[in-house]
Amino acid sequence: MGIKIFTHLNEPSSSVTANRDKERKKNVIMHFTTKGESTIPELSQYLNSSIPTTAELISELLEEGLVVDTGRKSIGTGRKARIYGLNPDSCYFLGVEIKKYKINIGLMNFNGCIVQSCLNIPFDFLESEQSLDAIIKEIRKFLLKTQVPKEEILGLGLSLAGRINVKTSHILSIYHFGNAPVKEKLEEELGLKVYLDNDSRTISYGEYYFGVNGIPYCEKNVCILNLDYGIAISSFSNGVPIYGASGYAGEIGHIPLFNNEKICFCGKKGCFETEASGLALIEFLINKMKNGSASRLQHTIDKKGYLELEDIIEAVHHGDNLAMEGVAEVAYKIGKGLAVAINLLNPEVIVLGGMLAGIGESLLLPVKSSVMEYSLTMVNEDTKIVLSSIGQKAGLMGCCLLVRDKIIDLI
Repeated sequence: MGIKIFTHLNEPSSSVTANRDKERKKNVIMHFTTKGESTIPELSQYLNSSIPTTAELISELLEEGLVVDTGRKSIGTGRKARIYGLNPDSCYFLGVEIKKYKINIGLMNFNGCIVQSCLNIPFDFLESEQSLDAIIKEIRKFLLKTQVPKEEILGLGLSLAGRINVKTSHILSIYHFGNAPVKEKLEEELGLKVYLDNDSRTISYGEYYFGVNGIPYCEKNVCILNLDYGIAISSFSNGVPIYGASGYAGEIGHIPLFNNEKICFCGKKGCFETEASGLALIEFLINKMKNGSASRLQHTIDKKGYLELEDIIEAVHHGDNLAMEGVAEVAYKIGKGLAVAINLLNPEVIVLGGMLAGIGESLLLPVKSSVMEYSLTMVNEDTKIVLSSIGQKAGLMGCCLLVRDKIIDLI
């Protein structure tokens, strides 16, 4: 077992028949990852191939250890067919999610289940070698604790905020030191194949594939908005993530939407996220409290010297008037920018994800109201706006899924 099987599946053969069979095997795996367990007649219909041909493919995948026989189910009067699915223990994928103040690490099996995780590890996301070394240290600690042999872990997916060129694995926003790219340093230190992507895309990937009761969205054109300290959007067209030419697609936070003098992290003025993001919300609340507005959040600032988004979410859930005012203000501005995305992309579904989605209806309602005001009626009538159903788990699950699907060459 291991990476060799997938390498073989992805290598072109000299025989047209062999190449066709490899593609069919990958299609079987894709079917299992999105639709779950199936019978040979069901797979035959999906592949548009004969039952004997499909049975032979399943037999080979069983022999390779990627697929298992999970039992039988009735398909007619007195008839039962064997059910097949992915072998969960055939291989594993490691996910590492880097947040502003914490790290989340998880291990996913081939069937898409997180089998082990370590969440909310304290961390300070800084531009320093010590910060990168701290990430490596935590990953090593996790690997020492896991019961899964390292050779069965086929890769590591690491997500962090900022602009990442997925083709070259260069991070343009942080860790600009040393001679080797971060990817190479991680691979050398950990002995695992490493895949980098930004946090918005990993969140969207987890959301898309697990967002509706653990199964993918049935809609083909879906946008997932990552509402965190910054703001970004990821889009799926016909079920495939849109990366753009270099992997930078989705930087909605840097649309020059507001006529203000606020300098964004990108160096420009008036960017969308200067007034419609987690950081903008924190700035709004701090300024209000400095000008005399009362809030339970003042005690938080007095105690630790700063605000986190978790503090604001908790205050909203406790009915703090200032926190709710700030959320309404920022959510309305989020809706204004989202209207631009709806007019441009005309998606079937927009999912509000990321940390701020944990606020719930107090965020969703003003976003919807603003979208109705600023987007074209004929366009927004076709778009549903919903809250994430898996919340903070989406990012870590997306890290693992991206590794799995890149190794299988599904994306």
